[in-house]
Amino acid sequence: MKSSFCLIFFTISLSLMSQMTEREQQVLEEINLCRTNPQLYIQYIDEYLIYNDSDAGEKATARELKKILKKMKAVEPLVFSPELYEACKIHGDYIVKTKKLVHSDCVCAENIQCGHENIRYAVIDLLIDHGISSRGHRNNILNPEFKYFAVYEIPQKVKKMEYIFIQQFDRKNSE
Repeated sequence: MKSSFCLIFFTISLSLMSQMTEREQQVLEEINLCRTNPQLYIQYIDEYLIYNDSDAGEKATARELKKILKKMKAVEPLVFSPELYEACKIHGDYIVKTKKLVHSDCVCAENIQCGHENIRYAVIDLLIDHGISSRGHRNNILNPEFKYFAVYEIPQKVKKMEYIFIQQFDRKNSE
């Protein structure tokens, strides 16, 4: 009985995950890699800094992040939420319609990232969070209290911006 329940749950989970595009699934996997193995993830930050030809300020912010990841204990991976995914899509439609890259009025935590075709670099950009004094993007990704997540990539340019990801995080699933 227990194994059939697990198989049904796994099948339903895969079905829900199929709502996301392959790139959106890669964002979830990348964030979960950082959350579940923060020390391993440090190596990717240096690669990003070289690729991005980062200035001294961004390098300093990246050093701050690497210190945090070095001390950080692994946290549970985020679980896909179809409800958050729908909210991300609705907000993405709003951004396309208004051509304004703004946060939604959702009650959950939200990150918006644009400009990186490379999934890993898009996530690292949010983790470094250079120029954002609150480090809100980083805090959302690393927060162990967040259990549920969705990401939606707007499938078109908005003005001259492309590769726009809307991410939402929550403590509970709002079914």
